[in-house]
Amino acid sequence: MKVQRIKTGLWLHTLITILAGFSLFLFPKNIGPLWPWALPPLAARFMGSLLIGGGVCTALVALAPEPLPLTGAALLGLGDLLIASVGLLDIGEIGFTGRMIIWLVLFIGTTLLLWALFFLYNGQASHANDQRPLTRGLRIYFKIHMAVVIPVGLTMYLAPTLAQQLWPWALSPVNVRLLGAFLRAVQPLVALYAVFTTLTTLASILHFNLFNPARMITWAFFALYIFVAGGAWFFLARFARK
Repeated sequence: MKVQRIKTGLWLHTLITILAGFSLFLFPKNIGPLWPWALPPLAARFMGSLLIGGGVCTALVALAPEPLPLTGAALLGLGDLLIASVGLLDIGEIGFTGRMIIWLVLFIGTTLLLWALFFLYNGQASHANDQRPLTRGLRIYFKIHMAVVIPVGLTMYLAPTLAQQLWPWALSPVNVRLLGAFLRAVQPLVALYAVFTTLTTLASILHFNLFNPARMITWAFFALYIFVAGGAWFFLARFARK
């Protein structure tokens, strides 16, 4: 009975985040204005990509045989909390509006939901799965990606004005911080990596007019995202064959 309730909670998260994610990704000009602050279409599609990836992740957790790998869901909750913190850090500029209150309730609510499911399950599944060693190739893949993501994500989150020069298109400081929270939120969850980086690469191609091809950072950005997407799909295919 406890496991069934946990799976129901995971499917609830999947349903909400995938619906919200596809709305932002497919209709950024219509749904983006519902955000508490100005969210350009490309940034809206980045947010949608992250939500879709998170929904796929919790769906895979719900579909997994016992013990359920709930560590991934708990990390997603940490990511939601980081995103909520962006609004709190810039509350003076944005204002404590009705949309901001709803936005904070939704993101903090999903954090509490995922953490409650993790603790309800007593972490038994997570400890069991953590004992499985990663393959050498997967460790190298994560190390290369994290060597870039951690310093860039922290800089964007903590010093958004300084980090603007590290980003390939113009953004307001609050949206730079939001994207920095994205990078810190995306933990080593291969399915989320695959979906998020594939969709964000597609979104960037759709909005390529915002990029400056003469800047090296533009091509470094695409190289990183294509590397992460390709690697994630490669390892997912290997997992599927096992």
